[in-house]
Amino acid sequence: MKQQILIMIVSIFLVLGTSFFIFNIQNSNLTGFAVYNESNTDVTNNSNQIINEKIITKQDALQAINESEQIIIEMQEKNFSVNYMNDSLIEAKRVFEQARYAEILRDNNSTEKEKQEARAALSLIKWQNITYADVLTYTKNIKERKENAFLLLDKISVEENNLNSNAELKSAELFSSPPLKLSSETLAIFEQAKLAFSEERYNDAERLLEEYKKVVEQERAQASTLSGIKNGAMNFFQRYWIQIIFFLIILGIAGYFIYKKFEKKILINKIKKMKTEEQVLNDLMKKTQTERFKENKISGLVYNIRMKKYEERLQEIKEELPVFEERLRRFKK
Repeated sequence: MKQQILIMIVSIFLVLGTSFFIFNIQNSNLTGFAVYNESNTDVTNNSNQIINEKIITKQDALQAINESEQIIIEMQEKNFSVNYMNDSLIEAKRVFEQARYAEILRDNNSTEKEKQEARAALSLIKWQNITYADVLTYTKNIKERKENAFLLLDKISVEENNLNSNAELKSAELFSSPPLKLSSETLAIFEQAKLAFSEERYNDAERLLEEYKKVVEQERAQASTLSGIKNGAMNFFQRYWIQIIFFLIILGIAGYFIYKKFEKKILINKIKKMKTEEQVLNDLMKKTQTERFKENKISGLVYNIRMKKYEERLQEIKEELPVFEERLRRFKK
């Protein structure tokens, strides 16, 4: 019995030991395989980069540069400004050369002369991470630039066609309702958008176009509201024109009598004021004569200036007062 138990225990340990030994061997082989692949990748394939599971090779980069050159030629033929694209293309070619030299340094089969040339070219650059995939950053930017340019051109063309159609219909008098007349400020926004587009400021052009369309919609809504009010007023007048004329006649008559009443009151107050002023001027003249001839408080020059001023104002009152009194008498009749 004891021998059987001992045999079972020894068998269990043997099985466990064998399993542990096999497991460790498998793990070490797998680890070695991964390290081996990683080292091989560093040595042989570092000149390429995997983007979206696709290796970007030297030929891919060259093809992308050629396509970008064709895009620029096409844009120039259609009178687009290509300054930004040219700058991107120059950067793409520069990065391509850097990636080519970096590939030479990574390649164990490169000659020492090639490596010396590559080191000299990349002496001031951290080249270890440079690959041909970096070229596609610039060529992709050129493609997107082309798409944005044509998209913006279509938007601008649509707005220009709308303006031209509006002008043609206006000149031909084919509008069923008054045409929308855009303000000079709104048209200026559209001109700024076209200018930004011609200068390759596509973000500004997009923003200005959106602002222009928003302002146009606002002006169209305002014009529609005003047109509705105008049409409503015309319909109201056409329907109730007899009542409106009758009301205006009554309003005119009532306004005339109200005006006359206020005019009479104004005349009475004005006459009272002028008579009061006349009495005050007479008193001032008497006082001035007393100060000059009895009390000798003022000089002859001051006396003459005051008297002349008082007499001129009294003369104006004597000329105007009878006219106002005559108008008041007519009101009383």
